[in-house]
Amino acid sequence: MEKRRAAMLAGAANLFERQGFAATTFDEIAAEAGVGVATVYKYFNSKQGIVIALLEPDLSNMLARAQRIVDRPHPDPAKAMVALLSAYRNLGGRNWASRELLRLTVFPGIGNEGLLTELIRDAESRTQAQIRELLRTLRDAGRLNRRLPLADATAVIFALLNQHFAMYLSDPGSSFARVFRRLARCVRLVFVDWRR
Repeated sequence: MEKRRAAMLAGAANLFERQGFAATTFDEIAAEAGVGVATVYKYFNSKQGIVIALLEPDLSNMLARAQRIVDRPHPDPAKAMVALLSAYRNLGGRNWASRELLRLTVFPGIGNEGLLTELIRDAESRTQAQIRELLRTLRDAGRLNRRLPLADATAVIFALLNQHFAMYLSDPGSSFARVFRRLARCVRLVFVDWRR
């Protein structure tokens, strides 16, 4: 049962990567996995359900790695934040490495009619909570200005993160390593004014 589910997910991931989410059909997923179409529908009643099944485990792993950084931050605030954002950069696993699946989550409503809205909101909320928690920890330890408004600082860091992901997804020739280096530089600049 689990083996069959894994085969369907692997087949769907391969098809999404090769030909895109919108062009992939349930028939093709079934053929790729070596099962009947009814079986795919039994496990996942929509392509959205397949995407969520592909991404949720990776999201959980990514957030768990990030939480370890929040729990034991580097003493330098900028380095601590760059380390946290670095935990998000690989996006947990193979499925999040797919630009096709990332586009569905980062750009909801563009060609996907709001696909994955609940997953997106949950991921954004949890990411912002981790950023805010790290900022609070650093501020409480005296490493950031005590007057730093956490809500505003969280919004700035999260906006930078989203902006750089959007840059990566919009330019097929860009490497994530180069985009992340730029993000790290921007974060270090922001922290110059936020330090104690």
